[in-house]
Amino acid sequence: MTRASSDGSRTRSADLRLEVSCAPEAVEAVAEILREQGAPGVAIDGLTWAVDGDDVRPLPQRSGPARVFSVVPGQGAAEMLRAVEEALARRVAPFFGAAQASLAELPTEDWVAHYRRSVTPVLVAPGLVVAPPWAEASDAARGGERILWIEPGAAFGTGDHASTRTTLRAGLSALRAGDDVIDLGCGTGILGAAALLFGAGRLRAYDLDPMAVQATRETLRRNALGAHVRKGPLPRRARPADLLFANLSGTVLRPLLGQLRGAVRTGGHAALGGVLREDPGFLDDCRAAGFRVERTEVEGDFQAILCRRP
Repeated sequence: MTRASSDGSRTRSADLRLEVSCAPEAVEAVAEILREQGAPGVAIDGLTWAVDGDDVRPLPQRSGPARVFSVVPGQGAAEMLRAVEEALARRVAPFFGAAQASLAELPTEDWVAHYRRSVTPVLVAPGLVVAPPWAEASDAARGGERILWIEPGAAFGTGDHASTRTTLRAGLSALRAGDDVIDLGCGTGILGAAALLFGAGRLRAYDLDPMAVQATRETLRRNALGAHVRKGPLPRRARPADLLFANLSGTVLRPLLGQLRGAVRTGGHAALGGVLREDPGFLDDCRAAGFRVERTEVEGDFQAILCRRP
């Protein structure tokens, strides 16, 4: 969209709101599509998550569909809309029903305030709430849960994705007080920070992305936690940990399984996440690498595997 200025010249395209209306069960798939097409940030309206024991399910806050949206540059927005519509038809409609994408001008409102209203505390595991810094503690944890304060930003891991939640639940189920923990591919630091909140004695966190390293350090500072955080891969001779988190993907994890086994002490555990549910062969690969599979956490399209080094 172009607009005329007061002197009649054409100005640069304004930002637009790209929104997809969909079934509550489809929000993760839709959000992933928007990110793939270059959306600079994605928010979800009309949905929250409920944790019942080991089961996590989407809970609509009101009748009707959920809305997944982003603010995108007007230049190229029409092409982005077409690409999103094509992806929705292929990857969402056959499984969750029709999803409607649209572009609209932004209303004149405080978008910082609007964004903050859209990011609310989330119960991500039994006893643990992830909340943005602007939330009130009394609103974040009504049942006595621990609160992990995380600033939503460029790094991955604020509890709104199934791979984060499944990896978190798998790892925390094996955590013991005083454990030495490694968080590989730390993102915002949510997994390692949660382990510290639940009694871990030491955390080492690694990520290849400098923005993730910065985000992890900020999460730890905000929650008055301390850890060894470094940019780079897991050191080849890393001291074996009691518990290792690695929420990456099956493709990334497979060639690392031998090294990950070596980074876990005898009797220790690895919580491996980001693995697609339709990848049952990953369990056999874990066993072939010398792990004993003790538990799987499945939610939506993702599974996390809790492995023990015998």
